[in-house]
Amino acid sequence: MTEPRERRRRPDLPFRRVALVLSGGGALGAYEVGVLRVLEEAGIRPAILAGVSVGAINAVLWLAHDFRTAPVERVWSRLSASSVGMRWLTLILRMVGAMVMAVAAIQILLTLVGSPELSPLRLFIPPAAGLGDAAGPLLDALAWLLVGVSGLVIVRGSLRAEEVLARLAPVRHHRDVHRWFGRALAAGLAVHLVTWLAGIPWPHRFSATLLLLGTLVWLAYRAGSLGDRMRRLILRLMPETGGRGLWGSDARRRLIQRVVAAGDPARLVHPGTHLVISACAIESGDMCYFVNWKDPAPEFVERITHAVGRVVPLQRPDDVIEATIASSALPGVFEPVRIGGHDFVDGGVFSNQPLHAVLADGADAIVVVLVSPGGGLPKPSPDPNLIELAGRLLEIANWRNLQTELRALPAGWSREPGGASTHGAAPDEPARMCVIEPERLLPGGIYGFSPANARELRRRGARDAWRALEAAGWLVRDAHRSKDSPTDE
Repeated sequence: MTEPRERRRRPDLPFRRVALVLSGGGALGAYEVGVLRVLEEAGIRPAILAGVSVGAINAVLWLAHDFRTAPVERVWSRLSASSVGMRWLTLILRMVGAMVMAVAAIQILLTLVGSPELSPLRLFIPPAAGLGDAAGPLLDALAWLLVGVSGLVIVRGSLRAEEVLARLAPVRHHRDVHRWFGRALAAGLAVHLVTWLAGIPWPHRFSATLLLLGTLVWLAYRAGSLGDRMRRLILRLMPETGGRGLWGSDARRRLIQRVVAAGDPARLVHPGTHLVISACAIESGDMCYFVNWKDPAPEFVERITHAVGRVVPLQRPDDVIEATIASSALPGVFEPVRIGGHDFVDGGVFSNQPLHAVLADGADAIVVVLVSPGGGLPKPSPDPNLIELAGRLLEIANWRNLQTELRALPAGWSREPGGASTHGAAPDEPARMCVIEPERLLPGGIYGFSPANARELRRRGARDAWRALEAAGWLVRDAHRSKDSPTDE
């Protein structure tokens, strides 16, 4: 898509406190980055930034780089599910670690009581010729004992493994790890077959079991349709656990810290741009609005409190980053984030478009970015799995919140130019509300992290942003194109 370079913010735009509201949506946040590119090119710098979940991440990265979009685009051009901590390998390892101790104990018992070679009678009666040797079963029992110990290590060290993998990211990760793991499996299979065919003492039952489990892990970690089917099967079979989430938060934390450090972290607490990050407090159920300025006005605090919310001022860039991690901690998927002795989860579950918060801060115009069509709910997936069901519930919550927020807008706010005009005002007065949304459901879904999908989402976000800004009357009219000319694709 090539947009005319003449398109820019109209110089007589009357608004002085423009707010940008970026909603949550996981991998669909790449759509918002396309919008940010258009706002940068059009010369629209918001005075208030409000972000929820992935919208909070985009807002923080954009602000740290002084509203330059290129660094944020570079992040999304390399982003994968593992980059944000959705590591299927660690999930599989934790499941295996939780069950392997019981399996190992059963196998040891079966080996000891099910092998004639290990019968106590052999202490008194020598084995007859041809009845075999006890070395193989003993090796099996010893191997399963080691497996049981390794299962305990995996269970106790799963969080540490998450942190180590996060530090290694971004490695050449998926393809290299998968390739080397496959080679190790092939080598193990060769050893198993040679010892089996040659009659060499070897823990063959243990070896065969380990190869089978390794093959399942290899298939589940594999890219493509076969790997997708294996992962869906794992989600359906996954037992309930006592964990606080499928994955930890360390990968997201390190990603945000790295990108912010490449910009200017001090901008995150500079009073020139107000930043509002929302998260939900688990204990109280309040929506918590983390703000980057000192001493919020009493009117602002009162309006937030009236909406069953709480205002928490932040003074350090690290505090802003931690609030961003909390805002993007999708319940059940990522563990809650503890701040000031309280646990917080994704604010988008209950308030994905906090228009009331930016209005309370004195916004006189709002650009709100939606990652799904605002007119109605998309159709649900047939027979959804755990992750898909969580995504559907999030869609419902987002849609309901949007309808509530739009109906609570002050009188005179409109999406149409002239809609906010008072009697006698010019009919081409720009709209106070500029809603940027896709025409139809975006591809990939909230968990579809991939560079190719992000590129397409950015393209669509930029296209829809130009259209929405022009429709709201915020841009200088393009002299080379009439009002009825089609928008470039």
